[in-house]
Amino acid sequence: MPIRRRLFEGLSWRLEARAAASPPPTGDRIRGCAGRMMGLARAHDCLPDIEQQAAILCFHGITERPDPEVEDNVLSLRNFRRLLDVLKRSFRVIGLAELVACINEHRSPPPKSIVVTFDDGYACCHEIAAGELALRRMPWSVFLPAHLIETGGRQWLDDVRVLIHRGERKRIVLHWDGRAVEFDLSTPERRSAAVKQIIETCRYLPESQRRPRFEELLSLFSEDEIAFLRDQYPSFAPMTWQQARELKLAGVDVGSHGLSHIALAPQRPDFIRHELTAARDLLQQRIGDHSPHFSYPYGRPAAMSPDTESLIREMGYHCAVTLEQEIVRCEACNLMALPRLIVSAQVGRVLFGLWQRFL
Repeated sequence: MPIRRRLFEGLSWRLEARAAASPPPTGDRIRGCAGRMMGLARAHDCLPDIEQQAAILCFHGITERPDPEVEDNVLSLRNFRRLLDVLKRSFRVIGLAELVACINEHRSPPPKSIVVTFDDGYACCHEIAAGELALRRMPWSVFLPAHLIETGGRQWLDDVRVLIHRGERKRIVLHWDGRAVEFDLSTPERRSAAVKQIIETCRYLPESQRRPRFEELLSLFSEDEIAFLRDQYPSFAPMTWQQARELKLAGVDVGSHGLSHIALAPQRPDFIRHELTAARDLLQQRIGDHSPHFSYPYGRPAAMSPDTESLIREMGYHCAVTLEQEIVRCEACNLMALPRLIVSAQVGRVLFGLWQRFL
């Protein structure tokens, strides 16, 4: 083993042990500092060339200066560039189609392969990400929630974050299953707790239950306030069909993220089929032939099921990507449930995680 790799490996495991023994916020800071240090020291250059594995990264939004409370899953442009530069220097960025072909043909992808994907179809994918990736000649995929692109609608999760954190209300009461649930919004910490509880409680509900809960939240704010607050966060705005067509013409892999960006598994079978077929048909109408790759909305086990997997396969998709936090082990993977690593706003943690997973 090269001396540099041995030194970085020993240091990384000591830091991980310290991070694991610390409270979660402290542990995250330790991993973030370690990852930034390893990126600057070019530690990833000395990772071993292990065959039959790859990492699919899942990005969401990018903006110049994210609001850390509201845009906690949005990457700053500066950190996006830093991460892409490390990927360009130390890894091999390949397209999702190439990885799928390697798996189907029982051959290994290039060592240290990375696949870049974007979920949710935000306009920043076209306005910011496309140029940065083209500059580095990196292939990538973007997955669109077709109905939101069609209507210009915002995702309900993003509205929850914006309204709770930046709305004028300091206290709200929502009525869930016949009981009143009160949320104190007087401090940043309590607002963050409210956002987490609302999203996690509603995310995997059948749509017939989730929608009334969200509509009740919207009813607590005026239309003018909602419109004003949305305008303050362009990172959550969806791209247009024209932007999607331009990405496709530029060679970007443009695929489906469902129709309405809802968890599929909790829905009725006919509802699931509609979400998938209507999204496919709308993409076909607006951009023509599109990617044979699908991205599960939310991408966790609660959003997936054998029935959804069978239907996606029946519709002719070559693969489906999830948000299960793992690398792809090509010799023992399910093409209809490929794992991805979420790229958080803290690029140091991402770099530290890549180091550990590619050792």
